Amino acid sequence: MYQSILFAAMLLASSLPAFAAPPRMDTLAISPSENGAALGCAPDKLCVEIAPAQSGCEGQACATDVSLQLPGGQRDPAQTSYRIAGLPSAGQDASMELWPVLVRFDGGLLAGVQAQERTMYSGGGASATTLHLIAFVPGQPPFEVLSVAQSGSATIRACFSEHHMKQRAGACHDEYGFDASLALTGASAGGMPVLRYRSKATSFPGRVSRSKDSLAGPPLRQRDLVTVSDPQCSYQRLYRFAPQARAYVPDTPVPDCSNYTVP
Repeated sequence: MYQSILFAAMLLASSLPAFAAPPRMDTLAISPSENGAALGCAPDKLCVEIAPAQSGCEGQACATDVSLQLPGGQRDPAQTSYRIAGLPSAGQDASMELWPVLVRFDGGLLAGVQAQERTMYSGGGASATTLHLIAFVPGQPPFEVLSVAQSGSATIRACFSEHHMKQRAGACHDEYGFDASLALTGASAGGMPVLRYRSKATSFPGRVSRSKDSLAGPPLRQRDLVTVSDPQCSYQRLYRFAPQARAYVPDTPVPDCSNYTVP
């Protein structure tokens, strides 16, 4: 199912200096548009629009068309259209949304697409959202610069009998949570803003893991029924743009947090 995502810029040419340094983040006011689309607009009416899905690739990894439309409808498709490949098709188990933030920097902007996947389990379920950032820079074709985990949650059934309920002190689900944010640092690298990524991961009851059998441990006590942070997946990284890679790279490698970020 192809997703057509239209980035519509309702901006006069005289306002282009608004992209000048230092970089800034504008919050988009998102409202429904025609045909089920969503429209997000910055205070100066620079708008991002996500169009409705087209039929054609249910159950497959689909492409998402992203484009930027300048005022008056004049645009060069070679510089304003981009296709994100391999995203899940929209439907019951997947969805696409606008990232409600627009990043402006000297000569360009970053706009985002949030792709969410969901999975149901017996007695539980999981979801995860990935943020895809696309750079629109004058004189260049748009390109994806960053893909990072944005959020995740999972509820995994851990009781299958009355004995299990006693062993688990009534806590019959393992619960996992993950939330992350991007912020500007005020610095630039390769002509692009430096981004600060912060995440927080939690689990309940205590330090559980989706790769281990929760029932294999000792019986839980009431004092074990607490939500705790996972220090490995609660971290901070600086992402700088690497011109040779044409992408953002972290200052140090990121840990494996698939317990939280894979449905």
